[in-house]
Amino acid sequence: GTHFDGMSVYDGGYIPSDNNIAVGPNHIVETVNAAYAIYSKGGDRLLGPNSLRSLWTGLGGQCAANNGGDPVVQYDRAADRWIITQLGSLSSPYAECIAVSKTPDPAGAYNLYSYSFGSNLNDYPKFGVWPTATNSAYLATYNLFANGASFAGAEICAYDRAGMLAGVVSPVGLC
Repeated sequence: GTHFDGMSVYDGGYIPSDNNIAVGPNHIVETVNAAYAIYSKGGDRLLGPNSLRSLWTGLGGQCAANNGGDPVVQYDRAADRWIITQLGSLSSPYAECIAVSKTPDPAGAYNLYSYSFGSNLNDYPKFGVWPTATNSAYLATYNLFANGASFAGAEICAYDRAGMLAGVVSPVGLC
């Protein structure tokens, strides 16, 4: 296989790195806390490292203003699309930022979303792809912390995959 160095922990700006990687047919996308980069399958860096919040510039709000960290990148093989997520903020009101690529090119445009968690910090998110014909979803789990401090329990959320892939303005997110 191909071997190459990814981003440095210092590209992401924080320690620990919360590094994450996803591999598609032609690209590799890496996130390191507050930054992301895109590589060819041969290891050539095609984009980045860029600030993670730069993905949400078109959405504005917390997602575009903050590098909240805890990023996740997934490749949705069934749709040939990319999902990149991060925390919206490290202070209340808390949110989850989700970007879903509009095409198979991870360096292209994204459909951009923000989901509020109010006064509960949605820490340590993990995402999965559930590509079924009848109840398709992007699934996420979180550890919730009331007012960002006291553990309030775990949460599972389902985000409307079909709506996000289609670019619907406000697709449903159920927790």
